[in-house]
Amino acid sequence: MKMASNRKSTETPLNSRAGLVRLDSVEMDEDDEILPDFEAEVDGRRVWVTAVLERTAVVEPAPGEPKELVKRRRLMVDPRHLRVRHLASKEAARRGREAARALRMQEHSSAA
Repeated sequence: MKMASNRKSTETPLNSRAGLVRLDSVEMDEDDEILPDFEAEVDGRRVWVTAVLERTAVVEPAPGEPKELVKRRRLMVDPRHLRVRHLASKEAARRGREAARALRMQEHSSAA
């Protein structure tokens, strides 16, 4: 017979692996980026993600401990807790640089 326990459950979304996926498998649009500051798991231990790069992420195992660089495929995350920011498309950024360059050239030639 199982006895009832007065202990509080420590079950949190990251304690049970249900719902966790590899960070590199999270589907996003090409012009989206994952914002940092979320909880994840690396090799079964909890970490705090402080930066998300193209193929890696910077994690802090515990407050005050040295940060580590981890491949995105090793990070297990709950995709519902991720925040995503839409970036300006590369084409729009290129057009902006070209327009700024043309404006500088125009200003330079009118000053001469």
